[in-house]
Amino acid sequence: MRRLRELVLSIVTCVCAEGSLVACSPSTPVDASSDQGTDAAAPDAPSDVANDIAADSDNDASSTPADSGACPALPMPMTFVRNPAVAHPMDEMLRLNHIQAEATHNSYHLRGRTDLPEWNYEHAPLGEQLTNQGVRGVELDLQWDARCRRFQVYHVAALDDRSTCRYFTDCLLAIRAFSAANPGHHPLFIHVEPKGPEGAYDEAGFAQVEREILSVFDRSWIITPDEVKGASTTVSEAITTRGWPTLAQSRGRVLFYLDNTTAPRNIYTHNGRDLSGRLMFVDSAMGEPFAAVMVLNDPTSSATAIARALAAGYLVRTRADSDPTEARMNTRTQLTAALASGAQIVSTDFPAPTAGTAYVVEVPMGTPSRCSPVTAPAGCTPAAIEAPARLRP
Repeated sequence: MRRLRELVLSIVTCVCAEGSLVACSPSTPVDASSDQGTDAAAPDAPSDVANDIAADSDNDASSTPADSGACPALPMPMTFVRNPAVAHPMDEMLRLNHIQAEATHNSYHLRGRTDLPEWNYEHAPLGEQLTNQGVRGVELDLQWDARCRRFQVYHVAALDDRSTCRYFTDCLLAIRAFSAANPGHHPLFIHVEPKGPEGAYDEAGFAQVEREILSVFDRSWIITPDEVKGASTTVSEAITTRGWPTLAQSRGRVLFYLDNTTAPRNIYTHNGRDLSGRLMFVDSAMGEPFAAVMVLNDPTSSATAIARALAAGYLVRTRADSDPTEARMNTRTQLTAALASGAQIVSTDFPAPTAGTAYVVEVPMGTPSRCSPVTAPAGCTPAAIEAPARLRP
């Protein structure tokens, strides 16, 4: 593994020396196996976002052809319309944290340009995952495209950059298409991970992220921190006392959360204070005023932390598999622990049968999701969380 990481680092260093990577941080090692491994750790990295937005805040797309094609225009948002015809029998009782759903890791990912085992997996387009594979949570890695002044979605520049949805808004449009066609779905979880230099994620950068989100989903489609907070002093207080919104309040909608615990998160939380006015929740820890969602990827080593978070009412994302090589050997220890933990969001690289391995992740008895075995109340059934017959009016 160490030699693989050194190989990747040397390639990145060479490519950066040639000036080929827009958001390159050659001094930062690339950990091919980690969700956080390609985050830059350079808080002094220059922010292209503020300059680009200030230079052309009214121009949504460039009409000038370039080597990689014309820049896309921002889409037009669609208004959320609650449809009582898709209500489920226990919607007034069940809450968002009573769900256990399958999600995918790096949901856009196609096999890349290298043969690293850690990157040897790929996913169907997002619409296919949501429609036919039972997926109800996706993970999108953001990379700033200075030429088009947009966020793209891919893993590692030049090495592992193939994606089923190139621009952030492309991915969001695929999610919206499923949601609009199937308004009876339980809330969809959208995991957003900022990649590249941290300097791209200043106030202007996050304003652009939210601008792109709102170009697809109007605010009423999104379960926001302010909505959950309500009249409480903090988001955390609201969750630990009153609880998450019911499925009656949240069915057919989406919830975004930011996977970051460094400088970008500090900026997004107004210097660690709150999420007032923001669209996304953030990865957080017990005791923080904005605590709501916790990313605890290892269900074995983090078993105690997951149990504490769930007992307090928080949402937890964990992983059913973190190494495609082990999964291809049909090793299920981590999968078993993830499902048993009760975590609401269980992420995998294998949501559907894959050639060469018997390993595949499905939520047991899910339709496609189920009641969390830890947090759901008595009487909850998978069909009460989401029933295929009630997806559409």
